Amino acid sequence: MTDTTQADAHFRDLPVLVTGGTGKVGRHLVQALLDEGARVTVLTRAPEKARTLWPGAPVTCRAGDLGDAGSLAAALVGIQCVFHLASYSPGPDEADIYEAPAHWTVSAEGTRNLVAAALASGGIRRLIYLSSIKVMGDAAGAGSQPADEQTTPLPDSLYGRAKQEAERQVLDVGGAGGLPTCVLRLPMVYGLAGQGNIARMIDAVARHRFPPWPPIDNRRSAIHVDDAVRAALLAAWHPRAAGQIFLVTDGEHYSTRWLYEQIRLTLGLPIPRWTIPLWVLGFAASLGSLGERLTGRAMPLTRAGLGKLTGNAWFSSARIRRELDFQTHHHLRAEIPLMVRDYQRPRARRSPPS
Repeated sequence: MTDTTQADAHFRDLPVLVTGGTGKVGRHLVQALLDEGARVTVLTRAPEKARTLWPGAPVTCRAGDLGDAGSLAAALVGIQCVFHLASYSPGPDEADIYEAPAHWTVSAEGTRNLVAAALASGGIRRLIYLSSIKVMGDAAGAGSQPADEQTTPLPDSLYGRAKQEAERQVLDVGGAGGLPTCVLRLPMVYGLAGQGNIARMIDAVARHRFPPWPPIDNRRSAIHVDDAVRAALLAAWHPRAAGQIFLVTDGEHYSTRWLYEQIRLTLGLPIPRWTIPLWVLGFAASLGSLGERLTGRAMPLTRAGLGKLTGNAWFSSARIRRELDFQTHHHLRAEIPLMVRDYQRPRARRSPPS
């Protein structure tokens, strides 16, 4: 997974702790650390359940809760490197997933507790925090040029503000206490085995629930989960990563229309000769937003959702490429066929032979 033999040597027998290790990205990170020979501990509120995720693998699961500062001291005993991924995951029926109060509890307050415990332990050599581009606010990536680390963060959701406070705890509080830290901001992540926005789009297109999309040339950044993990491993040992923030993308940008066409072609579906007018989508999104406010339940299309599908979320990863020599191995043009194949595989198993 890593790029150099220096990284291999760094992780061999290194005792590391992963928060959020049972999550979508966290599971990939845990496996990558195991592959590198690290001694991996996962912080979890349900150790017995977590152990079933890595059957037969030498993963230690320690009981702990970011909201319980007292539980973190014991979890960090003997640990030298921390990968902090834990975040609140809203339920599927929560209407506004970015405004859930638990984001502040888990991301802001939980990170404060973790940093304090890491400083008190005295043995942590580096702490890597996987954050989100939502820290920067939707306006940051909406321009005609990609946003970068010099763009002033203006988060416009509770989720973004909680992540911003978590970053401050990691960089400012941790750094002031002599703890080497690094923050990685991730955009949309793909390659998550049937999970994530693109996987949901594949399902919608395959079920003919995604309308013929208008030819809007929006630009959205993304990163494959394996490349996100490689960036985290790189940041954990590279001398120039300490105290820094890096945006991590695959270096490309993608429009919703391009994704729609690529998915249809890979599914063996023709590209429709007509597209649905944007005003029709806008009307449907307005009805969806109204429905969410009245019922408190998530709707298939809202004004916010339409904004993501038609607007820019464009970010530059030039800095991490330049300063840490980070290189990505995955791009969506090659990954979409693999994702579609994964989507079709269980459906094929359920179908009787012809």
